[in-house]
Amino acid sequence: MTEPDFIEERLFGFDTMRDDRLGHLMVRHDGTITWDQLAAIKTAAWGPDARAIEVYPADAKIINHAPIRHLWRLGESDFCPDLSGIDSNASEDSLAVRHAFAWKGART
Repeated sequence: MTEPDFIEERLFGFDTMRDDRLGHLMVRHDGTITWDQLAAIKTAAWGPDARAIEVYPADAKIINHAPIRHLWRLGESDFCPDLSGIDSNASEDSLAVRHAFAWKGART
């Protein structure tokens, strides 16, 4: 694996580091960052069409050494829950399938 190639910049008053090859954005904060600020930073870093997720690992896998939020950029074919209700064609037990199943009942 190659070393990360971080781009460091200050966006909307927050220090950020991102690796575009990996699709990883780190945002250092003081505990008061809002969803709107994080979304604006995502857009400034990757553009208005980029979709990103935050992952909350199992408790045993948590590493919390600094106040940093981590965003992961999704590719075009990556699943992401879509609140507009567009179904996925996935057929196994996955987030895509569970999301489609939950919305199917809500739309009837």
